[in-house]
Amino acid sequence: MRAREPSSRVRGRSGPRVPAAALRRRPAIAFEWGLDLAALLFFPLLILAPRGIAALASVAGLFAAGLILAANRPLARRHLAVPAALVGALLIWGTVSAIWSIDPLRALDLAARLAGLFAAGLALAAAAGEVAAPGRLTGLLVAGFVLGLAMAAVDLASHGALSKPFSTRPYEASWLNQASVAFAILLLPTSAALVGRGRRAAGVLFAGAAAATILALAGTAAKVALAAGLPAALLCYGWRARTARAAALLSVAVVISAPLTFARLERVSDLVATANDVKQSAGHRLLIWSFVGDRIAEHPLAGWGLNSSRAIPGGKDLIRPGESWLPLHPHDAPLQLWLELGVPGAVLMALLTAYAWLALARAEVPRLYAGAVGGSLACAFVATLATYGIWEEWWQGTLWFCLFLVLVMARAAAGFTTGQHAHRQPPSGQHPPRQTAAIG
Repeated sequence: MRAREPSSRVRGRSGPRVPAAALRRRPAIAFEWGLDLAALLFFPLLILAPRGIAALASVAGLFAAGLILAANRPLARRHLAVPAALVGALLIWGTVSAIWSIDPLRALDLAARLAGLFAAGLALAAAAGEVAAPGRLTGLLVAGFVLGLAMAAVDLASHGALSKPFSTRPYEASWLNQASVAFAILLLPTSAALVGRGRRAAGVLFAGAAAATILALAGTAAKVALAAGLPAALLCYGWRARTARAAALLSVAVVISAPLTFARLERVSDLVATANDVKQSAGHRLLIWSFVGDRIAEHPLAGWGLNSSRAIPGGKDLIRPGESWLPLHPHDAPLQLWLELGVPGAVLMALLTAYAWLALARAEVPRLYAGAVGGSLACAFVATLATYGIWEEWWQGTLWFCLFLVLVMARAAAGFTTGQHAHRQPPSGQHPPRQTAAIG
């Protein structure tokens, strides 16, 4: 008597037979739709409640982890091995620094929260290669981006009609600064993805609207970041490998030399007065950096301990009414790494930044999109030099989620230009073709 061959189909209690592979694919589809929804909500949430980005990135990280597990592939991601090791080393060193930290409990608390955010971020980066419909996610991101631009314009014109219900503070135009920085980071890749997918007019119109919105908003950092990103994009478009390698060396030099450069700008004749004339906070920032440079010199090797910026001796002393020497953090990522984690922290940040540029140099993505990513990397790096505390959870969530979006859009752009429509679902039981658009 012949043994019956195992069937690849499963019959439900009622209805036709369903392929077993399709049943296995259903959880992956659900996780992917979760990531799609996160992409759609990213910019509107930045307008209404930017601190909610930490929660959005964390939930998206769970969806990403689920997508990776549902894909049933080996967990190893060679292009992520180096950054994962560097991020892990940074987290370990930060945890160890609690031993000599001014506030050990604060250091350990931040280390625990960063562990979750880093895990979510790495899961998002790994899951970018498993998204079966990168075109769909890109489309939803564009929809959310356009909605975010419209919401920013309405909120600015109405003095906070949209955002005031989510805050107890008096309205200030600076509430939209976080959104404007994210606009600047993702403007070029999103525009290039639209152009690369055959929507040239839409891409150009979108880029113009986004740039105009950034210029209209109050955030100076976004304007400066975008101004740095545009020439970087042109250079990467023309000479990608050379530009990326030069940028990697430059970023290492900027991070390592920060205590001798940023921290000494205050000593340049009349620079503080000139900065005050341009913007009051600019002159204050130069004074903060000078104070931080002096504190770095006291503990240059190991630093003061993770998250110690809030408790540095003398930091709360007033320079002038309403301005202290160190309010919460240095507003400069390299200086904060030097201050809190010393030489190891600065070296690890320099290596992470350089790795991102070197990954761009060898990434297999269309030329236009590669240039746009170069501009995006320049925007993100410049934004870390004069804005938020590097450990702020919403800022970490923004940077990780932007990386995920850039990687997914790279696959959408590469798939279209090679004739492989990435949004098309693979046959049942097969995994979608993986593309090597690994940029970080």
